[in-house]
Amino acid sequence: MNSTQKGAVLGGAGGAGLGAIVGKQLGNTGAGAAIGALAGTATGALAGNAKDEADRRESYARQASYERNQRVREQKAMDNRDVVDMAAGGVADHRIIATIKDRGGKFDTSPKAIIYLNKYGVSDQVIEAMQTNNSY
Repeated sequence: MNSTQKGAVLGGAGGAGLGAIVGKQLGNTGAGAAIGALAGTATGALAGNAKDEADRRESYARQASYERNQRVREQKAMDNRDVVDMAAGGVADHRIIATIKDRGGKFDTSPKAIIYLNKYGVSDQVIEAMQTNNSY
């Protein structure tokens, strides 16, 4: 049951009870209960609907934020070319591995790619880090 439905049920019940009390004082308990139930149902449904809409907006905002963060992580991620360039540039293995762990990676670790990486001076430790931290 969503908040609109819950609000309508609770409002209707509360309105009927309050309407019956007021109706009894005015000499018509049934009419008071009916009018109170209608008013309570409408009010409860409106309040519940406002909550549902707020929940929906929050959900959309959360999803948009997640997708934005995902795009940023993907843009920041290293790839095979980055690793080959770092190795060819003389960057120490521990520094390459730390960068992979920090930035994540979108690596091709197929057998053919591993042969290529070894051929261009990428160590087994770095290749293992690529396999372990292949985020995408």
